[in-house]
Amino acid sequence: MKRKANAESGALGITSQRNAFELMMNLQCDLRAEAGLQPMPNWKQTRKTPQWTKNICQKLKNTILKPVLKLKPRRRKFSWRNYGRTIGIIERYKIFLAKDVPAMLKEDGLDKIGKKRWAKIQPLLGEKDARQYYLKILGRPANDKTSFLELAAEIFIGGLVKLEQHKQTAFAHLANQSAKTYGMFLKGMSEGYKTFLNEEGEFSGDDRRTDIHLELIAWQYEIEKMRKSVLPKTRNDLFREIKKLPEFKNKTQAWFNDVLKDIKLTGWKRGHPYQFSSP
Repeated sequence: MKRKANAESGALGITSQRNAFELMMNLQCDLRAEAGLQPMPNWKQTRKTPQWTKNICQKLKNTILKPVLKLKPRRRKFSWRNYGRTIGIIERYKIFLAKDVPAMLKEDGLDKIGKKRWAKIQPLLGEKDARQYYLKILGRPANDKTSFLELAAEIFIGGLVKLEQHKQTAFAHLANQSAKTYGMFLKGMSEGYKTFLNEEGEFSGDDRRTDIHLELIAWQYEIEKMRKSVLPKTRNDLFREIKKLPEFKNKTQAWFNDVLKDIKLTGWKRGHPYQFSSP
Protein backbone atom coordinates (compact mmCIF):
# COMPACT_ATOMS: atom_id res chain seq x y z
CA MET A 1 0.00 0.00 0.00
CA LYS A 2 3.04 2.23 0.16
CA ARG A 3 3.50 4.82 -2.57
CA LYS A 4 7.24 5.44 -2.80
CA ALA A 5 8.43 8.95 -3.61
CA ASN A 6 11.09 9.14 -6.31
CA ALA A 7 11.57 12.76 -7.17
CA GLU A 8 14.96 12.19 -8.79
CA SER A 9 13.59 10.02 -11.61
CA GLY A 10 10.29 11.88 -11.91
CA ALA A 11 6.94 10.67 -10.62
CA LEU A 12 4.58 10.24 -13.55
CA GLY A 13 1.18 11.81 -13.06
CA ILE A 14 2.44 14.06 -10.24
CA THR A 15 3.98 17.42 -11.24
CA SER A 16 3.79 20.96 -9.94
CA GLN A 17 0.65 21.28 -12.10
CA ARG A 18 -0.78 17.89 -11.05
CA ASN A 19 0.22 17.65 -7.42
CA ALA A 20 -0.20 14.87 -4.88
CA PHE A 21 -2.82 16.72 -2.80
CA GLU A 22 -5.04 17.35 -5.81
CA LEU A 23 -4.70 13.73 -6.90
CA MET A 24 -5.53 12.44 -3.40
CA MET A 25 -8.59 14.68 -3.02
CA ASN A 26 -9.94 13.82 -6.47
CA LEU A 27 -9.48 10.11 -5.71
CA GLN A 28 -11.45 10.51 -2.48
CA CYS A 29 -14.25 12.14 -4.48
CA ASP A 30 -14.31 9.20 -6.89
CA LEU A 31 -14.27 6.62 -4.09
CA ARG A 32 -17.06 8.39 -2.20
CA ALA A 33 -19.18 8.57 -5.36
CA GLU A 34 -18.59 4.87 -6.09
CA ALA A 35 -19.49 3.92 -2.51
CA GLY A 36 -22.61 6.11 -2.45
CA LEU A 37 -21.25 8.36 0.32
CA GLN A 38 -21.59 12.11 0.81
CA PRO A 39 -19.26 14.31 -1.34
CA MET A 40 -16.06 15.78 0.09
CA PRO A 41 -16.75 19.00 2.05
CA ASN A 42 -15.33 22.21 0.55
CA TRP A 43 -13.78 20.43 -2.44
CA LYS A 44 -14.87 20.02 -6.05
CA GLN A 45 -13.05 17.74 -8.45
CA THR A 46 -10.54 19.64 -10.52
CA ARG A 47 -10.42 17.18 -13.43
CA LYS A 48 -12.74 14.81 -15.21
CA THR A 49 -12.15 11.21 -14.16
CA PRO A 50 -11.51 8.69 -16.98
CA GLN A 51 -13.74 5.63 -16.99
CA TRP A 52 -10.88 3.20 -16.36
CA THR A 53 -10.06 5.08 -13.14
CA LYS A 54 -13.70 4.74 -12.08
CA ASN A 55 -13.38 1.02 -12.82
CA ILE A 56 -10.43 0.84 -10.43
CA CYS A 57 -12.46 2.66 -7.76
CA GLN A 58 -15.18 0.06 -8.18
CA LYS A 59 -12.65 -2.71 -7.62
CA LEU A 60 -11.28 -0.95 -4.53
CA LYS A 61 -14.83 -0.69 -3.22
CA ASN A 62 -15.26 -4.44 -3.66
CA THR A 63 -11.88 -5.36 -2.12
CA ILE A 64 -10.06 -3.20 0.42
CA LEU A 65 -13.08 -1.00 1.25
CA LYS A 66 -15.62 -3.82 1.41
CA PRO A 67 -15.24 -4.63 5.14
CA VAL A 68 -15.67 -0.94 6.01
CA LEU A 69 -18.67 -0.30 3.76
CA LYS A 70 -20.42 -3.39 5.15
CA LEU A 71 -20.61 -1.54 8.47
CA LYS A 72 -22.71 1.28 7.04
CA PRO A 73 -25.73 1.52 9.39
CA ARG A 74 -29.03 0.16 8.13
CA ARG A 75 -32.27 1.90 8.92
CA ARG A 76 -34.03 0.50 12.02
CA LYS A 77 -31.34 -2.16 12.50
CA PHE A 78 -28.56 -1.69 15.05
CA SER A 79 -25.71 -4.12 15.70
CA TRP A 80 -23.47 -3.84 18.77
CA ARG A 81 -21.00 -6.17 17.10
CA ASN A 82 -20.75 -3.92 14.05
CA TYR A 83 -20.45 -0.91 16.35
CA GLY A 84 -17.47 -2.64 17.95
CA ARG A 85 -15.99 -3.41 14.53
CA THR A 86 -16.21 0.27 13.63
CA ILE A 87 -14.34 1.28 16.79
CA GLY A 88 -11.78 -1.47 16.13
CA ILE A 89 -11.10 -0.04 12.65
CA ILE A 90 -10.71 3.43 14.18
CA GLU A 91 -8.23 2.13 16.77
CA ARG A 92 -6.17 0.33 14.12
CA TYR A 93 -6.13 3.48 11.99
CA LYS A 94 -4.83 5.51 14.93
CA ILE A 95 -2.02 2.99 15.44
CA PHE A 96 -1.30 3.09 11.70
CA LEU A 97 -0.80 6.86 11.82
CA ALA A 98 1.21 6.84 15.05
CA LYS A 99 3.40 3.75 14.47
CA ASP A 100 3.19 2.29 10.95
CA VAL A 101 3.55 5.49 8.92
CA PRO A 102 6.77 6.66 10.68
CA ALA A 103 8.23 3.16 10.27
CA MET A 104 7.37 3.14 6.55
CA LEU A 105 8.92 6.57 6.04
CA LYS A 106 12.07 5.43 7.82
CA GLU A 107 12.24 2.24 5.76
CA ASP A 108 12.05 4.27 2.54
CA GLY A 109 14.60 6.79 3.78
CA LEU A 110 12.03 9.59 3.83
CA ASP A 111 12.57 10.45 7.49
CA LYS A 112 15.88 12.11 6.63
CA ILE A 113 15.53 14.04 3.39
CA GLY A 114 18.35 16.38 2.35
CA LYS A 115 17.71 19.95 1.21
CA LYS A 116 18.37 19.17 -2.45
CA ARG A 117 16.00 16.21 -2.52
CA TRP A 118 13.35 18.11 -0.57
CA ALA A 119 13.58 20.96 -3.08
CA LYS A 120 12.53 18.47 -5.78
CA ILE A 121 9.77 16.84 -3.74
CA GLN A 122 8.14 19.93 -2.21
CA PRO A 123 6.66 21.37 -5.44
CA LEU A 124 4.92 18.03 -6.06
CA LEU A 125 3.04 18.01 -2.75
CA GLY A 126 0.54 20.74 -3.55
CA GLU A 127 1.05 22.82 -0.41
CA LYS A 128 -0.82 25.82 -1.87
CA ASP A 129 -3.93 23.75 -2.64
CA ALA A 130 -3.70 21.96 0.72
CA ARG A 131 -3.33 25.23 2.61
CA GLN A 132 -6.43 26.74 0.97
CA TYR A 133 -8.43 23.61 1.77
CA TYR A 134 -7.26 23.46 5.39
CA LEU A 135 -8.19 27.11 5.92
CA LYS A 136 -11.72 26.37 4.68
CA ILE A 137 -12.05 23.31 6.92
CA LEU A 138 -10.83 25.29 9.94
CA GLY A 139 -13.02 28.28 9.13
CA ARG A 140 -10.05 30.62 8.82
CA PRO A 141 -9.82 33.67 6.49
CA ALA A 142 -7.91 33.24 3.24
CA ASN A 143 -5.22 35.72 4.41
CA ASP A 144 -4.49 33.78 7.63
CA LYS A 145 -0.73 33.85 8.30
CA THR A 146 -0.50 30.48 10.05
CA SER A 147 2.22 28.34 8.45
CA PHE A 148 1.30 25.34 6.35
CA LEU A 149 2.92 22.91 8.78
CA GLU A 150 0.97 24.38 11.70
CA LEU A 151 -2.29 24.08 9.76
CA ALA A 152 -1.50 20.48 8.78
CA ALA A 153 -0.66 19.62 12.40
CA GLU A 154 -3.92 21.18 13.59
CA ILE A 155 -5.92 19.17 11.06
CA PHE A 156 -4.07 15.97 11.98
CA ILE A 157 -4.44 16.39 15.74
CA GLY A 158 -8.07 17.45 15.36
CA GLY A 159 -8.75 14.28 13.39
CA LEU A 160 -7.22 12.10 16.10
CA VAL A 161 -9.24 13.89 18.78
CA LYS A 162 -12.47 13.21 16.88
CA LEU A 163 -11.57 9.53 16.51
CA GLU A 164 -10.92 9.28 20.25
CA GLN A 165 -14.25 10.99 20.93
CA HIS A 166 -16.03 8.34 18.85
CA LYS A 167 -14.49 5.63 21.05
CA GLN A 168 -15.37 7.41 24.26
CA THR A 169 -18.95 7.89 23.05
CA ALA A 170 -19.19 4.18 22.23
CA PHE A 171 -18.09 3.16 25.73
CA ALA A 172 -20.49 5.68 27.26
CA HIS A 173 -23.32 3.99 25.37
CA LEU A 174 -22.09 0.63 26.68
CA ALA A 175 -22.17 1.70 30.32
CA ASN A 176 -25.77 0.60 30.91
CA GLN A 177 -25.73 -2.47 28.67
CA SER A 178 -25.67 -6.13 29.69
CA ALA A 179 -22.56 -8.29 29.88
CA LYS A 180 -23.72 -10.12 26.75
CA THR A 181 -23.99 -6.86 24.80
CA TYR A 182 -20.61 -5.74 26.11
CA GLY A 183 -19.13 -9.05 24.97
CA MET A 184 -20.58 -8.67 21.44
CA PHE A 185 -19.12 -5.17 21.21
CA LEU A 186 -15.65 -6.27 22.34
CA LYS A 187 -15.71 -9.23 19.95
CA GLY A 188 -16.59 -6.89 17.11
CA MET A 189 -13.86 -4.47 18.18
CA SER A 190 -11.27 -7.24 18.00
CA GLU A 191 -12.51 -8.22 14.52
CA GLY A 192 -12.53 -4.62 13.32
CA TYR A 193 -8.95 -4.07 14.46
CA LYS A 194 -7.72 -6.40 11.71
CA THR A 195 -10.53 -6.31 9.15
CA PHE A 196 -9.24 -3.25 7.26
CA LEU A 197 -5.50 -3.09 8.01
CA ASN A 198 -3.39 -6.07 9.04
CA GLU A 199 -0.48 -6.06 11.48
CA GLU A 200 1.94 -5.08 8.68
CA GLY A 201 -0.10 -1.98 7.82
CA GLU A 202 -1.36 -3.50 4.58
CA PHE A 203 -4.95 -3.70 3.38
CA SER A 204 -6.60 -6.88 4.64
CA GLY A 205 -8.84 -7.10 1.57
CA ASP A 206 -6.01 -6.69 -0.93
CA ASP A 207 -6.64 -8.80 -4.05
CA ARG A 208 -2.91 -8.58 -4.93
CA ARG A 209 -3.59 -5.85 -7.46
CA THR A 210 -4.13 -2.93 -5.11
CA ASP A 211 -0.54 -1.66 -5.54
CA ILE A 212 -0.72 -1.55 -9.35
CA HIS A 213 -4.22 -0.06 -9.25
CA LEU A 214 -3.06 2.77 -6.99
CA GLU A 215 0.05 3.27 -9.14
CA LEU A 216 -2.06 3.63 -12.28
CA ILE A 217 -4.34 6.11 -10.53
CA ALA A 218 -1.27 8.16 -9.54
CA TRP A 219 -0.28 8.25 -13.22
CA GLN A 220 -3.75 8.73 -14.67
CA TYR A 221 -3.17 12.20 -16.13
CA GLU A 222 0.02 11.10 -17.87
CA ILE A 223 -1.69 7.95 -19.16
CA GLU A 224 -4.56 10.00 -20.59
CA LYS A 225 -2.05 12.19 -22.44
CA MET A 226 -0.54 9.03 -23.89
CA ARG A 227 -3.90 7.67 -25.00
CA LYS A 228 -4.89 10.92 -26.70
CA SER A 229 -1.61 11.23 -28.59
CA VAL A 230 -0.53 9.33 -31.70
CA LEU A 231 1.76 6.74 -30.12
CA PRO A 232 3.41 3.40 -30.87
CA LYS A 233 3.48 0.50 -28.34
CA THR A 234 2.35 2.80 -25.57
CA ARG A 235 1.38 -0.08 -23.30
CA ASN A 236 4.88 -1.51 -23.50
CA ASP A 237 6.46 1.89 -22.82
CA LEU A 238 4.26 2.34 -19.78
CA PHE A 239 5.13 -1.12 -18.46
CA ARG A 240 8.87 -0.42 -18.80
CA GLU A 241 8.41 2.60 -16.55
CA ILE A 242 6.30 0.59 -14.10
CA LYS A 243 8.99 -2.10 -13.85
CA LYS A 244 11.46 0.48 -12.53
CA LEU A 245 9.54 0.42 -9.25
CA PRO A 246 10.84 -2.33 -6.92
CA GLU A 247 7.40 -3.82 -6.20
CA PHE A 248 6.85 -4.53 -9.91
CA LYS A 249 10.34 -5.49 -11.08
CA ASN A 250 9.47 -9.20 -11.32
CA LYS A 251 6.14 -8.73 -13.10
CA THR A 252 5.66 -9.72 -16.74
CA GLN A 253 4.18 -7.90 -19.71
CA ALA A 254 1.40 -10.51 -19.84
CA TRP A 255 0.49 -9.75 -16.22
CA PHE A 256 0.40 -6.03 -16.96
CA ASN A 257 -1.72 -6.53 -20.07
CA ASP A 258 -4.19 -8.55 -18.02
CA VAL A 259 -4.37 -5.76 -15.41
CA LEU A 260 -5.19 -3.21 -18.12
CA LYS A 261 -7.75 -5.50 -19.70
CA ASP A 262 -9.42 -6.07 -16.34
CA ILE A 263 -9.93 -2.33 -15.72
CA LYS A 264 -10.79 -1.74 -19.39
CA LEU A 265 -7.85 0.57 -20.00
CA THR A 266 -7.77 0.27 -23.77
CA GLY A 267 -7.61 2.49 -26.85
CA TRP A 268 -3.85 2.68 -27.42
CA LYS A 269 -2.84 4.28 -30.75
CA ARG A 270 0.23 4.06 -32.95
CA GLY A 271 2.54 6.88 -34.07
CA HIS A 272 5.57 8.72 -32.75
CA PRO A 273 7.39 7.60 -29.58
CA TYR A 274 6.09 9.14 -26.39
CA GLN A 275 8.43 11.12 -24.17
CA PHE A 276 7.78 10.71 -20.45
CA SER A 277 7.73 14.08 -18.71
CA SER A 278 9.72 15.06 -15.64
CA PRO A 279 8.50 17.33 -12.86
